[in-house]
Amino acid sequence: MRFRSPGKNSPYWTPREDYRAAVYWCRRYPLWLKELETLPDTSKGIDYSTDKVQTSNNFDATADTAIRRSEILAKVVLLESIAKVCMPECPKYLIRGVTEEGVKVEDLINSGMPFGKNLYLRKRQQFYHLLSKRI
Repeated sequence: MRFRSPGKNSPYWTPREDYRAAVYWCRRYPLWLKELETLPDTSKGIDYSTDKVQTSNNFDATADTAIRRSEILAKVVLLESIAKVCMPECPKYLIRGVTEEGVKVEDLINSGMPFGKNLYLRKRQQFYHLLSKRI
């Protein structure tokens, strides 16, 4: 896919490298959601009703899983919050457009997006501009 970043006259101009980094960062969103579903819930903690196993190092799988979940959740919340800032009316179309590869504006309009192509493209530029400043 050819990435076309906004021109230098655009208020949402972003250097090409930052724009591409933001595009690829967004493409990981479905993977993050899947990983959040598959990682065990660490809020229950460790079950001490079974025999304890003593280990030689300080490896704590529960803490590592909790840290990983919080990192992924922070990325998901960041993407969704920027989408809500750019398109407060219905951010789900923007999220779908920037996270799924091969989704065309026409597909979003056919699925019920309540505004046109030009407004969507402008909001997408704004989204990538804001995201590139935050990642």
